[in-house]
Amino acid sequence: MTSSIRRTLLVRCGIGVGLLFTVLSVAIYFMVRQSLYAEMDQSIAETASILANQMEYENGGIIFEWEEGVGTNSEITDQALFQYWNEKTGLTTRSPALGNGDLPKFSGPDGKPDLENISIPERFEHARAMGLVIYPYLLPEELAVMKREGKTFDASDYPHTLVVARDLSPVIRTLAYLATILSLGTLLTFAAGFFVIHHAIRSSLTPLDELTQQVRNRTENQLDTAIVMPGALPSELAPLAESFDSLLSRVAAIRSRERDFIRHASHELRTPIASLSATTELALSKERDSAEYRRHLENCAKTAADLNSLVKRLSALSRIGSGGEPAKIEALSIHAVLSLCIPAFTVRAGEVLVKIAPVFGDSPANAMADTILLKLVFNNLLDNAICYATPGSTVSVEIKTTRQRIETSFTNECEEVRGDLERLFEPLFRRDQSRTESAHLGIGLTLSREAASAMGGSLTATCVKPGVVRFTLSLPAASGKQPGYQKTA
Repeated sequence: MTSSIRRTLLVRCGIGVGLLFTVLSVAIYFMVRQSLYAEMDQSIAETASILANQMEYENGGIIFEWEEGVGTNSEITDQALFQYWNEKTGLTTRSPALGNGDLPKFSGPDGKPDLENISIPERFEHARAMGLVIYPYLLPEELAVMKREGKTFDASDYPHTLVVARDLSPVIRTLAYLATILSLGTLLTFAAGFFVIHHAIRSSLTPLDELTQQVRNRTENQLDTAIVMPGALPSELAPLAESFDSLLSRVAAIRSRERDFIRHASHELRTPIASLSATTELALSKERDSAEYRRHLENCAKTAADLNSLVKRLSALSRIGSGGEPAKIEALSIHAVLSLCIPAFTVRAGEVLVKIAPVFGDSPANAMADTILLKLVFNNLLDNAICYATPGSTVSVEIKTTRQRIETSFTNECEEVRGDLERLFEPLFRRDQSRTESAHLGIGLTLSREAASAMGGSLTATCVKPGVVRFTLSLPAASGKQPGYQKTA
């Protein structure tokens, strides 16, 4: 079952509140119980102390002063429950309220006071009693008379066990009533707490519901619209909402880029395909000799080659940065790779009256790179330089080596580039919108920069002076110090 924040918070907070009030109720119950029992025990102890002091030795026998007050002291005669046991004679003396019944006889160790819960048959099911051993006392006057008569008195010769009891039913009823009140209070508090917690959780999660509704109601064309942050959005949810908003913006940007890419690619593919179709239809429109067919087939072959080059660039652009096979970085000679790339562009450069002038020097200028990606960058930079170079100018190649980097620069004269040079690396951006060669879709420089980044390098563009642009590929040096600086003529 899918977990729910609302349900989890409600259950855990509800259990927490329930346990808290249960513990508080139990604590209150036992505190009141202890207080009631302490109060009763104190009252019983005070009564036992009074009754112990009212037992005295007089005229050779034990008398109880409280018996003289029977009929006048209603608290003793009607309410008090107590009983004496003469441990020497076995006689017992009961309180008037006890009638003919007996209390349980007990005392603490060595006759010390002891408190116990007892039951008095046919009277109280629950009672509280104190039992202790007491001794009579002798008035000073009696003690003086006995001394004159030569008699002695030892109180320990007349031990008595005294048990004083009180009805415990009122305390038990009070505690039962308290337990009922606390139980009902706990249940009501739990119910009220459940309602309050439910309302608080629902209010706290309302902003999240609003965000969810906003996202659910968004259409494909609204991905780049910022999320409206609810006013009561908790601070814990704000980073999540902002991150999601940023994610939507990136998704919208990617989708927009994909749409632009497909639109421009379709446009660029349409031109060579239309040219190929037109040339083929023209060739088939009437009977021709072999030379004319050959000329048309050569045009078709050239258009097909341009189309193939365009498809390769599109395919390479989609692969770089897609998380596919990583670049195979190894030590490569920049001179050797350039020597393989430049001849392929010599004929084309001559057709547009542009000269390629590399100066390699003696140093091999070894760099850490991937062979395929490095050729891709050099081919794109040479192709771009020849395409936009001013007729009659020179495309120069300059290699600069340092301890840690190898920099290869391609410089050419061209029409003055206006605006930010970084735009040259944007996908589908073309410096001259009037050019319609299918091979120049506007992705070559984008592809080259991404390839440079995949090799741990960089590709930048600078304006040397008005009408002169330089592209510089910087790669990590293969090893140690690379002395020397090769400058183009």
